[in-house]
Amino acid sequence: MSASQKASGEFDVEQFFPDAYIKRAVKVLKLISDESKLRIMLLLAKEGPCRVTDIAEILHMNQTTVSHHLSLLRNADLVTPDRDGKNIYYDVNDACWREIGRDFFEYLNKGDDIHFLGKFILKRLKK
Repeated sequence: MSASQKASGEFDVEQFFPDAYIKRAVKVLKLISDESKLRIMLLLAKEGPCRVTDIAEILHMNQTTVSHHLSLLRNADLVTPDRDGKNIYYDVNDACWREIGRDFFEYLNKGDDIHFLGKFILKRLKK
């Protein structure tokens, strides 16, 4: 914001928050606000590339469900597939998402009553 805009109280909201940016942000936030998709993203952020069967086993989810979630995450460019022979490994698309996943869990771990159990499973301890 320029000094003249500050002085006059003018602010170009569209320039600061472009419509395409807002729509993309909403799409991404809706996807990762789903518990299963968030668990998948965080698992990949921690473990790196994993096969669908590995993700399903680690997170105790149905393989078909995991495949569906990965398809949605892939369409939003949040994860990428990498074929190695007959195996397809999925990983977070960008180092930024890996860092966000790690930072998110560091943030959650700050509370006295939150502890990590296994692979990205949080449990609130009863006092």
